[in-house]
Amino acid sequence: MLETLTGQSTGTITLVAAAAALAAAIKGTLGFGFPPVATPLIAGIIGAKTAVVALAIPGLLQNIAQAWSGRVHLKRCRPLLPLLAALVVGSLGGAYLLTVLPAHLATMLVGVAVVVYALLAMFRLEPTLPPTWAGPVGVGVGLVAGLLGGATGIFAPLLVLYLTAVRLDKEQFTAVISIAFFVGQVPQIAGYAGLGLFTADRLLLSAVMIPPAAVGFALGTAVRSWMSQRVFVVAVQVALFGIGIRLVLEAMK
Repeated sequence: MLETLTGQSTGTITLVAAAAALAAAIKGTLGFGFPPVATPLIAGIIGAKTAVVALAIPGLLQNIAQAWSGRVHLKRCRPLLPLLAALVVGSLGGAYLLTVLPAHLATMLVGVAVVVYALLAMFRLEPTLPPTWAGPVGVGVGLVAGLLGGATGIFAPLLVLYLTAVRLDKEQFTAVISIAFFVGQVPQIAGYAGLGLFTADRLLLSAVMIPPAAVGFALGTAVRSWMSQRVFVVAVQVALFGIGIRLVLEAMK
């Protein structure tokens, strides 16, 4: 039945579901990582554009869950309003870019930036952003992250760089970045719908990914609850480095 509706074989659907579960487990643990991990894996199975569009809805549901569980930290978002506003604008433009931009160009830029930051962080050269600069820098980061996120489905790298520079603890970080993802994804999904990218087979693939992603997400959230702040920081740095290298390699194919 599913094979007929989605146009994919049982084996393909199984691989897509497994990739979604793995990526969601990482998302649950670190607060980010669902699109950066799932998109390259699933794109190799069903194609890049289908992967980006189909992953949008499962990703949105996870961000809603994390933002709600961390709602006590919502006050931390007030200084980030310029970032969030710019994200909305960038996401709308990025949704259009998905239809015209060579995806490997955006992917390469993001990957290089992430690798450089991760290396600096591993050598304890992490940048710190003074509060007076948080707003102006946030506008630029939000605009670029929105453009790249709308075009590739990957908002995380630049947002992670920014939020680690403003120094949030692990629970604040997870809540705030999920809210940022949510703010970016709503116009992204609206743009995809307006451009006719949500075809019936892509929506069905989204539906197929939701149950395994929910299981992986719950497991990852449980892991984060006992993870120390230092281990969390190291895990974020290692994950960023791995994601950056993967993005660069994907762009070079």
